Amino acid sequence: MSEVSNDSVQVIDEAKEFQRDSVKAYLSKVSPNDMGLDYHVISVFGSQSTGKSTLLNALFHTKFDVMNEAQRQQTTKGIWLGFSPKVESHSTSLGKEHVFVMDVEGSDGRERGEDQDFERKAALFALATSEVLIVNIWEHQVGLYQGANMGLLKTVFEVNLSLFGDKDHKMLLLFVIRDHVGSTPLENLSNTLTQDLHKMWNDIAKPSTVASDTPLSKYFDLEFVGLSHKVLQEHQFHEDVRSLGDRFTPGDENYLFKKDYHQAFPIDGWSVYAENCWNQIQSNKDLDLPTQQILVARFRCDEIIKETLELFDSEFEHTFGGVKLDGLKGASLADEFKKLLQLSLSTYDLQAGHYNKEVYTSKRDALTKSINSKLLTLFKEFIKELSKSAFSEFTQSLNDKSTKATFLERSTDAKTIALTSFSQELEPVNELDPETFTYQNELEEFSSKLQEQIQRSREQEINTLTSRIAKKLVPSLKNETVDSFAAPDIEMWDRVLDSFRELLKLSLSKYQTSDSTYDFKLGCSPEENDRIVQKIGKESWLSFDNFIHDYLRPDNVVNILKRQFDEVFTYDNTGIPRVWKNETEISSAYREASQHALKSLPLLSIAKLSNDSEIIPDYDIYDDEDEEDVHPHRFSHILSAPEQLRVKKDFLKQAEVSYRDASRSIISNISKIPPFMYILLIVLGWNEFMAILRNPLYLVLAILIGTGLFFVNTLNLWGPLDLAFHALVKQIKAHLASILLDDNSATVPQPLESYEMDDLSEKIE
Repeated sequence: MSEVSNDSVQVIDEAKEFQRDSVKAYLSKVSPNDMGLDYHVISVFGSQSTGKSTLLNALFHTKFDVMNEAQRQQTTKGIWLGFSPKVESHSTSLGKEHVFVMDVEGSDGRERGEDQDFERKAALFALATSEVLIVNIWEHQVGLYQGANMGLLKTVFEVNLSLFGDKDHKMLLLFVIRDHVGSTPLENLSNTLTQDLHKMWNDIAKPSTVASDTPLSKYFDLEFVGLSHKVLQEHQFHEDVRSLGDRFTPGDENYLFKKDYHQAFPIDGWSVYAENCWNQIQSNKDLDLPTQQILVARFRCDEIIKETLELFDSEFEHTFGGVKLDGLKGASLADEFKKLLQLSLSTYDLQAGHYNKEVYTSKRDALTKSINSKLLTLFKEFIKELSKSAFSEFTQSLNDKSTKATFLERSTDAKTIALTSFSQELEPVNELDPETFTYQNELEEFSSKLQEQIQRSREQEINTLTSRIAKKLVPSLKNETVDSFAAPDIEMWDRVLDSFRELLKLSLSKYQTSDSTYDFKLGCSPEENDRIVQKIGKESWLSFDNFIHDYLRPDNVVNILKRQFDEVFTYDNTGIPRVWKNETEISSAYREASQHALKSLPLLSIAKLSNDSEIIPDYDIYDDEDEEDVHPHRFSHILSAPEQLRVKKDFLKQAEVSYRDASRSIISNISKIPPFMYILLIVLGWNEFMAILRNPLYLVLAILIGTGLFFVNTLNLWGPLDLAFHALVKQIKAHLASILLDDNSATVPQPLESYEMDDLSEKIE
């Protein structure tokens, strides 16, 4: 920060920085408390070493530094502001004016050379902040374009209209013609300058907010004053200065401070306004006109960049032409990128390093960006290939079930490894230029892709788990319930439902935590785990439904009823097979067995609990089907009325077959031994009976045989004995048939017919 010195303060320093704190401190120091709007700002503008500071000190009694006549070098650097203690004039009876004077660095100085940026901005700043702009020129400069600073004024006027053209502000351009010896009348000099200014004004480009025919007088008033030579006509010079000072004091008929020029804010707001103006001026690119050295540097650097890019393209094609990116490593890619970049930049540095440093640096940055842009395209392709290969490895690791790790452990480890590997491959390239070779978006996209795959695999795991539990449930349920279906009773469905729920609870118990929640080790949230429980329950009920309706289909129900019938019809209350004695016994047993079996049909047709309520699933297991096709009692209604009627009909047919078989067995037993045969047996076998009675051996044998027959009859073992006899006869027949067939096959080499024992006897006859 610049310090207040020599009764003035530096507003803009050599580095083009606005000295806010110094200006505020200076204004508060020199401004009376009651100044308010009662002040004026004057600036001086002109070529370097034309005596601007000298004029200001003489006219306003300021103490700006002046040039050393022996050195002829720049005195004022930047823009300085001073407060005038009084204005030099002929009269001291006039009112005192509060005047602030700005001394602007001279234009066309050798110190800045071709750098015209500051003098343009300084002149524009003086226009924007002052009421009166004193243009200090030599008499011999009148009529010259550059000497009178017409080129600089043209540029400044154009930008002034662009920045402040919409503001209703007018100012005075006071041309002070120095060393006016009088050979050329002041009027002629004024006309020349006025014509030049009007011509320049008509030629400048005006913004859209300003009409093209807007006159110069709308924004500027013109005044012209001549001052005698300071050295050769010193007395006259001071007299001319006092005459000029008269016009800056109130009451003079040619008073220069008009109300139109004044800024409408108090003095304590001037620094804020001035700083805002300077910031706008600094950011305006229209003032940044290049010098000839800069133009040459830009032209040559552009040519060198073109040649360098051609070299780069050639080396790039040689390095990466035909290279498969899917097998390339990130470190190798970074090394090749670094070699190409260093080769290109070293080539550029060798040829462009001696040109303007600012241009050289900016063009070097542009070259770097251009090269990085081309390398970035390849880098993005490398990321795509890397993403494919990394995703493939991740999928394999995720689906590897050879270990005992849970899905959550597999997915977490696989994702961590994939992301780490992905970043490690790209980091070497990113280190070359973090801003250009960034991969954060691709990393986030890759992470999202992995998460989506995890979610898909998780859904598959959930489906597999649900299906596995439901499938395991059916065999266990079948073992628990088949016996109940084989012997239906009123509490059958209570037992079946209890068995199902107990098996379902047992299947889920391994996933239950200590706080009675569930964790399936799939990395799910509590809400998702609850959803899995609901899904398993629904699938289990659906499997339960399929099992019930598949097992109790009409054909199976008929078989169940038939077994129920056979248990009562074939065996007595003690479990002994029945031996039918008459038709009445068969009919009674048939009615009893049929009634017993048909009592089970309603139990097997509708799933009802012992409290007479139908079983309703805990979940809506038919929600995927058309609502019009879903019966509200689909689960519990196993057999429809037509199906029950058909089951009953088929059952009675089978029962009738058993009844007829039983009836035929009685008829066949009775028809074997007619009653008269017993009388004929006694008559014809009398002698044999007597022989047995007379022979002790035969008698004992007869007693034993009779005792055996007595017990057989008493215990009603004729049926089993008959069955055993028929089985023995059947085996004898089969044995004889096999012997005869073997003998016949040894003599006759042709196909043999198979006969029963009775048929064989007919053949022999």
